[in-house]
Amino acid sequence: MKKILLIYLPFCTPASPPYSLTNLYSFLKANSKHKIDILDLNLEFHKIKFPKYHEYYKKGKWNDYAEVTAEFKKLCSKAYSENNKKVVLGKKPELLNKLVKQIKDKKPDIVAFSIVYSSQAFYAHSIMKELKDIECVIGGPAVNDKLKKVADKTLKNELEFLEYINKTKNDKLKFNYTTDFSVYKLNDYFSPCAVIPIKTSSTCYYKKCAFCSHFTDIPYCEYPLKTIKETILLSKQNHLFVIDDMIHAKRLLEIAEMLKPLKVKWTCQLKPTKEFTIDVLKKLKESGLRMIMWGVESGNNRILKLMNKGTNKKDVIKVLENAKKVGIANIAYMLYGFPSETKEEFIETMEFLKDNEKNIDLVSSSIFGLQKDTAIYKNPRKFGITKINKEKRTILEPKISYEVKKGLTQKQANKLRDKYKKTINKINKYPKEMNYFREHMLSLV
Repeated sequence: MKKILLIYLPFCTPASPPYSLTNLYSFLKANSKHKIDILDLNLEFHKIKFPKYHEYYKKGKWNDYAEVTAEFKKLCSKAYSENNKKVVLGKKPELLNKLVKQIKDKKPDIVAFSIVYSSQAFYAHSIMKELKDIECVIGGPAVNDKLKKVADKTLKNELEFLEYINKTKNDKLKFNYTTDFSVYKLNDYFSPCAVIPIKTSSTCYYKKCAFCSHFTDIPYCEYPLKTIKETILLSKQNHLFVIDDMIHAKRLLEIAEMLKPLKVKWTCQLKPTKEFTIDVLKKLKESGLRMIMWGVESGNNRILKLMNKGTNKKDVIKVLENAKKVGIANIAYMLYGFPSETKEEFIETMEFLKDNEKNIDLVSSSIFGLQKDTAIYKNPRKFGITKINKEKRTILEPKISYEVKKGLTQKQANKLRDKYKKTINKINKYPKEMNYFREHMLSLV
C-alpha cells in the first residue's frame, strides 16, 4: 500500500474546495487500497500570504466589501505576477519552502498535481524540481510540454492514474461514488460559509459553442441523482454551486426535485433558451435556486448565431424577465470582441444591457481570447480570422493571438469596455468585485 498525496496548486480564487481533485480523491478511495490524501496549497498560500483578508471574508460583515475586495484582488494580481516572473527567471517563488515542507511532512510515496488552470503551471514547475526524491505525477487540462519534462509521469485521466498506482487493470470499477469533501477543513476557505462545487454530468450536453474547448471529446453522461444527494449530505453543507457548463431544463427539474427537501441554497450556469419558462423557473426557485449565471454573451443576433450559441435576443430577454419575476438573481456572462464584431454591434450589446437593467443583477464580462481545440481555432476563416500567431513562453504553452479581416481587435474591444464601465456599474445591483468571488454573492441572495 502506497501513500498518494493529491495537490492543488496556487493560483486561483481560494473561496471553495476544488472539485476536480476531490472527485479524483473519491474515485481512488472507491477503487484502490492505497492511502489517499489531499493538500490544497492554493488555500495554504493565500492563508499565509493574506491572513487579514482571510479573517475578513470568513466573518461575512461586508459594509466595505467593494473596497476591500478591489484591494485584495490588486494585491493578489501583484503577488501572482511577481512570483510567476521569478519562476520564469529560474528563481524560487514566494513561500516555496513552506509549501514543499507541507508536502514532505505528509511523507508521500507519490505526489500527484492537478493542473486545472495555466496559472498553476508556475508553482507546479518549481515544486516538482524540489521533490527530487518523491515520484511526481501530473494531469489536468492545463498540463503542457514544459511540465511534462519535469514530471516523472503524465496521465490523461483518473482511469490511467488508477492503473498506474495499482499496476494493473481493474474491470470492476465503482463509478457511482460520493464525492467526499470531508477531507478538507471547509471553514478555512475565504468565505463566511462553505460553498460546495457539485457536478451532475460528465460534460456539456450542447458542446456546440464556437469559442468553447471544454471536454469536447468526452461523451455526455448524467450522474445518478442518488449519488449527487449522498455527496451533498456527506458534505453537511447547505450552499451549493452546480458547476456543469450547461444543464437542460428537464434534467434541471429532476435535480431541483431532489434538492428541495434538503433545504439548500444553490446556483448554476445555464444557457438562456425559451425552455426556461416562468413555471420552470418557479419550481427551480422553490428548490433553493437563488441565482443563475446566464451565458448571454452578446445582445446582437448575428454574433449569437456566429457563436453558435443556440440562443436569440428575444428569448434571452424573456428568460431574464422570467427569472427576475420568480425572485432569482441574474448574472449575465458577456463576451466582447468576438471576431468580426463591429463597434455598432458592441454598442447594440450595451444598449441591450441598459434596456434590461431591471432584470440583471450583475454583469460579468470578458474579452474574447482564441483557444486551441475550439471550432473557431479549427476553422478561423469562417469567423473572419486571417492569421493566428503563436508566441513562445518559458513555462506556459505559446501565447495565441490573431488578426481579423474586419471588426474589433482585442485592444479595441478592451478600450470600448473601459469606456462603458460606468454604464455597467449602474446596472449592477451587487458590487462588481463579486465577479471575483461569485460564491460570496450566493450567501447574500
